[in-house]
Amino acid sequence: MNNSKSSFSSKHLLASLARLPVPEKYWIGFSGGADSTALLHAMHECRDALPAPIHALHFHHGLQKAASAWQKHCAAFCDERCIPYLAERLEISQANGTSLEEESRNSRYRAVAQILGKDEMYLTAHHSEDQAETLFLNLMRGSGIEGLAGIPVIRTLEHGWVARPLLDMYRRDLVAYLESHGIQWLTDPSNEDTAFDRNYLRQELFPVLERRWPGLVRRLSRTARNARMTASAMAVFIENQSGELIRDGLKMPLHKLLELDSEMQTLILRQWLRRHEVPVLPESRLREFLNQLSIAQVTSQAEVQWEDWMIKHYQHDLWLHRRKPFMACPETEWRSGMELDLGPDSGSLALVGKATPIPAGWVVGERKAGDRMRMMPHGSSRKLKHFFQSASIPPWLRPGIPVLHWDGEPVALGDWVFGHRLQVWLMENNLEYVWQPSDPVLVRVRADCQR
Repeated sequence: MNNSKSSFSSKHLLASLARLPVPEKYWIGFSGGADSTALLHAMHECRDALPAPIHALHFHHGLQKAASAWQKHCAAFCDERCIPYLAERLEISQANGTSLEEESRNSRYRAVAQILGKDEMYLTAHHSEDQAETLFLNLMRGSGIEGLAGIPVIRTLEHGWVARPLLDMYRRDLVAYLESHGIQWLTDPSNEDTAFDRNYLRQELFPVLERRWPGLVRRLSRTARNARMTASAMAVFIENQSGELIRDGLKMPLHKLLELDSEMQTLILRQWLRRHEVPVLPESRLREFLNQLSIAQVTSQAEVQWEDWMIKHYQHDLWLHRRKPFMACPETEWRSGMELDLGPDSGSLALVGKATPIPAGWVVGERKAGDRMRMMPHGSSRKLKHFFQSASIPPWLRPGIPVLHWDGEPVALGDWVFGHRLQVWLMENNLEYVWQPSDPVLVRVRADCQR
C-alpha cells in the first residue's frame, strides 16, 4: 500500500456535505476514474454518518471501445461494497454546433434530471483544477460575471440538487487518497487527446502558465470565488429591480422588458435564466436576440437557441423552455373506455363521471388546416386558429393540444373550448371532459386557458 499523504479524507467530505442541504438520497456520479472513485469510496467510508443513503450512478456514453468494460468495473466496485448501483446508457449526437464534450454533459444532466426524486442530490467529483479550467474556458468565450464564477458548489435541478463537495480539493489529493487506501481506478485514454479544450489546457497551456505564475489553479479558483460573490450580489440587486418580470419561469411580458435600457435588458434576461436554473446564454447570442426584439418589437417572431434551451417571441411574451421538438398529438380513435392515452407530451383525455359508452365517430388528434368549430346548433362556425390566437398559444405548441373530432367535425379544443354537440352530450350524461397533458409547458398552457 502506498503511504502517500492526502489532505482529502472522509472527515473533510463530511464537513463539505454539512454545508449543503440535507437530501433524501445521495446519487454519486461514478465513471470509474480517479476523481469519482475517491468521492464514492469516501462516501462509502462515512456512510453511517451521512443523513441519507448513497447510490452510485454510472453513464455509458458509448464513445470509447472500453465503455462496456468500464461499466463492468464500476458495477464490480459497487457490488464488492454493497453500494446500490445504476447504469444508464446515453445516446450522444452532436447537434446545433455543440461540441462532443458539451453534448455529453448535456445528455448526462438530462438523464440526471429524470432520475432525481424530490429533494435528492447528485454529487460530482469536480475539483479545483476543473474549476480553473472552467473559468479559463468561459473567459475565452467572452463570458460575463456568471461565467467567470465558474462551477457553483450547488444548484437546483428539477426536483433536487446537483452539488460539488470537492471544489476546494486538488486532484493530486484525490489520487493520494486512493493510493493510501490501495484503490485502483480507470484511466480514460481520451484524456490525452488535446483536440479537446480541457485536455489542451491541462496538458499544454496550464503548465506554461504555471511556470510563469506559480499557484495558477489556486489563483483562478480564488477569482471564481470572488466572481461568484459578485454575481450573487448582482443577482439580488436585479431581483429587487425587476419586480415581477422574472418570477415566471416560462413567460416574460415583452413590453415591460423593452421599457428598460439595453444594458438592464441584458442583465434582466441573464438573471431570468439564472433564477430558473437555465444554462448561460452566450453574450453575443443574447445581444443579437435583443437587437431583433428592439427592431421589430411586437411584430417580431425573434428567437434564440442554445444547448437544450430556447427563448421565442410570440405576441406579447417571451417563452423560455427546452427546445426539444414537441410531439404532435397522435391521431387516435376513441372507441371505448373513460380515458384515452395521447403519448408522452399530450398526456391523456378522460371523461369524469359514471361509465358511459363512447359515441361512434370520435377521433382525437392535432388541429387540421381549416378546422372550424360550431358553438351554437345553427350559428356560424369559428376557425380553431382564432381560438389559439385569442388564447395567446404559440404556433409551435399547438400540435400537442388535442382536438376531438366527432364525425369529422371539431367539438373540443383541449378542455376549455367545446362545440355545441359535445356540450349537450356531456350535460345529458353528467360528465366532465378533462385533458391532463404530460409536458410541463403544455400543463402551463392548459392552466392559463382555464383561468
